[in-house]
Amino acid sequence: MKKILVVLLSLTLIFAFTGCTSFNNGAAEDIEIKTQEVVTSNTDDNDDNISNTENAVENANEKDYDFSSYENDIRNITKSVNNAKTSTNASENHEQFYALKKQVDAVDGELDKLDDEFEYAYQMKEISFEIYKARERAIEKLEDELELAEEALENKYGIDD
Repeated sequence: MKKILVVLLSLTLIFAFTGCTSFNNGAAEDIEIKTQEVVTSNTDDNDDNISNTENAVENANEKDYDFSSYENDIRNITKSVNNAKTSTNASENHEQFYALKKQVDAVDGELDKLDDEFEYAYQMKEISFEIYKARERAIEKLEDELELAEEALENKYGIDD
């Protein structure tokens, strides 16, 4: 009976530690490359799309909000993710990952706060529904771009956070 318990405990520990290791096989690298291509092409295409979004929002109201600082932040984060190099040292990888993840989370938090401010302004009848929806769409587009950068980051380092 003791032998069976020892064997079961040993197998459990083996499976537990095996499940916690990171994998670096070809499939993960293929996913990383595809995600980086999407992020890179998205960043290149976004210059036109961002100006189109700005034009649509500016048409709704001449005194509308300027999202350019958020666009620049997201563009810089995307470049940082694309230029980040993984190393063989796991602690360095975690450190780099969480430094970039912190930047992503900061911009995401700012966009959420901005979205809440616009919603409050609409509820207080300070802005019209059309302006509110235009700003909402612009924020959603920025959040989508940020999400792509975050997915590329997670794929590059093999960490799903």
